[in-house]
Amino acid sequence: MMLTEKEFVLDTLRRAGKSAAVNLQAESPSMTGTELYAAEEYIPDFQAARAAKNMLERKAGQKDGFICRSTAGRVVRLLQVYDSEIYPQEPEDLPAQWGFVWSTDPDKALPFLSLSTSPYAKGDCCTADGKTWRSKIDTNTWSPETSPEFWEEVEP
Repeated sequence: MMLTEKEFVLDTLRRAGKSAAVNLQAESPSMTGTELYAAEEYIPDFQAARAAKNMLERKAGQKDGFICRSTAGRVVRLLQVYDSEIYPQEPEDLPAQWGFVWSTDPDKALPFLSLSTSPYAKGDCCTADGKTWRSKIDTNTWSPETSPEFWEEVEP
């Protein structure tokens, strides 16, 4: 079957994107949160990944678990396998199964989320109260709104 030029280009781009996504999964254990957010176009959306394969079949682990993005845009790592047909909720609703990855890039900051299982490290960024904040300490689970002494505001 002969492909048109347009079909050939689209097929080539799809294959290149798939290859980049597969490579990112393999390289993710050695990548920082900032590096992962910089490559987020190659990280699958959680709902699409869940539809493609149950989380029971995905690799789990603190350092090398499957990486995807929640609907809220947060990069997450599968820590513990589970039946995603029975529990279809977003990673934010299943924090025991997912480890959240944060970025030091203020442009990638997302709304603050307090999780004892995924604290912010020194330098990680979030947003709260219409501002962008950078953690001043490691293992930070305190909100910038209630405990601003643990955060510094990042000027635009």
